[in-house]
Amino acid sequence: MSKLNIKEILISACALALIAAVTTAALAGTNALTHDRIAEINEAAANEARMQVMPADSFEKKTLDIEGKTVEYYEAVKDGDVIGFVFSVSATGKSSGLVVMTGISTDGKITGVAVTEDNETAGYVDKVKKGGLLDRIVEAGAERPLEPGQDVDVVSQATKTSKGVISGVNQAIAYYNGYLKGGQG
Repeated sequence: MSKLNIKEILISACALALIAAVTTAALAGTNALTHDRIAEINEAAANEARMQVMPADSFEKKTLDIEGKTVEYYEAVKDGDVIGFVFSVSATGKSSGLVVMTGISTDGKITGVAVTEDNETAGYVDKVKKGGLLDRIVEAGAERPLEPGQDVDVVSQATKTSKGVISGVNQAIAYYNGYLKGGQG
């Protein structure tokens, strides 16, 4: 076994520290240079998703304070007038983390539904979409909470995911009917 040479150990340690420092600085610099651009891209993607559920010229972020809980939503504006609201809510389907975006017009009609995030088993959200659930929800309206199997048929082989989507839409309906119906937030 060879003797440990303190000088070699110090040189190696300093080299590793220098490599770590340079790498950290490069990552920090990259983050600083791209942070604003990434935020712009994310906002554009979010607006595009909102456009899928509520065609509008722009969206203005608003909040509701409901029993100490802050709920974010967006007012949809077209030709200078508020035409509706877009809610993104978390629900649980087969797994938690199902984010459902719902557009509701000022006259109480559901204009669109989209699943923007999910942790569901692969393929279940696609089954829900291909099975026509989102279109059936739009046809059902926002007068009252939707009852799976009664107001809207769930998708076979994706029942829990279907119920999760309906639950998310029902949260949006409750926010609309309880706090925004008949006026602006």
